[in-house]
Amino acid sequence: MAAETVARLTADIPAYRLLPDSVLGGDLVANTEAVLKLFFTTVAEGRAPTEAELALPVAWGAERARDGVPLEAVLRVYPLGARRAWELAVAGPEPVDDPYALVTGLLAFLGEVMPKVAEAYLREQADLDWEQREHGRNLAGVLLAGRPARRAAERYGRTLAESYEVVVLRLPEAPGGATNRILRALRSELDGNPEVLATFKGEGGVLLVPLAPDGTDAPDGATRRLLARLDTAAELRCTAAAAVAEDHASIPRAQAEASEVLSLAEDLGRPPGLYRLADLAVEYQIVQPGPARDALARVLAPLDDQPHLIATLREFIAAGYRRAEAAEALTVHRNTLTYRLGRIRLLTGHDATDPTGARHLAAALTAYGAARRSGP
Repeated sequence: MAAETVARLTADIPAYRLLPDSVLGGDLVANTEAVLKLFFTTVAEGRAPTEAELALPVAWGAERARDGVPLEAVLRVYPLGARRAWELAVAGPEPVDDPYALVTGLLAFLGEVMPKVAEAYLREQADLDWEQREHGRNLAGVLLAGRPARRAAERYGRTLAESYEVVVLRLPEAPGGATNRILRALRSELDGNPEVLATFKGEGGVLLVPLAPDGTDAPDGATRRLLARLDTAAELRCTAAAAVAEDHASIPRAQAEASEVLSLAEDLGRPPGLYRLADLAVEYQIVQPGPARDALARVLAPLDDQPHLIATLREFIAAGYRRAEAAEALTVHRNTLTYRLGRIRLLTGHDATDPTGARHLAAALTAYGAARRSGP
């Protein structure tokens, strides 16, 4: 009966055909035989199986989790075995005297064993997911620190890509405890992408997205698809920046570049999405320390004690220099906006409504924010 049940499983469920022959013809048949014997023993004795007797099928469920067999396939062995037991009991050479008692015992047995097997499987799967997540986090930490990681990867049974896209991610702001929910959703999505190495801290994280060695998939495509899935899982759009690391040694540099691009995008009030250096090349150049940045930042020094004017300039630029949209974003009347723009022109000497002045003030605002972040 055990051999027949296993043969039926391998015929009906593809997941079992992926197991080694040593498992199919050895452990799986032996475990199935033990479960069938336990069933017949408890039915014959009119009792429920004990915890000690259930230890074997429970351990078997955990082993199948490590083998990668889906839970549905693990549980299916029980109704298949029960059906064959019933067929033999009622149609064999010595039919059972009381079919009702057999059915009652059969259902009671399945009700005892299947929930415990499912619980053991899910517990083992959770442990495996945690292990994989920790392995990925540790490998990401080693690579981001610029240390060799191949030996650690071999120890974890992982294969490292030759090159990665380094993605610095900022989780979207969410009320209450929703941030934890978002983080769990992101980690759950990443659990299904074990080739992506990830580490999270606070409200941000770093992803190492492997690049195809043959160049069949552009970095932008793979990363955008992954971020789209993360946005769907989080139910909110994240803000991220990315840079390519051609080899492991350049991963720290790529992380530094992506981190700076992300900070710049946030300071500029850019909407959620994925940014690269090329998207903010002009602004990136402006914020680099030096006399040009300092000179631009000093343009807005007269507004230091009037933060509402800084906010007005920022919203006016973000609105594409459209007065109506800027006034709405600031929740002020258009006349108030016009007055504030006049004050900015008077104090800085540059007119935000003039093309030349607007470009100068936009550059000055970018340099001003960078200078304030870096301090004196």
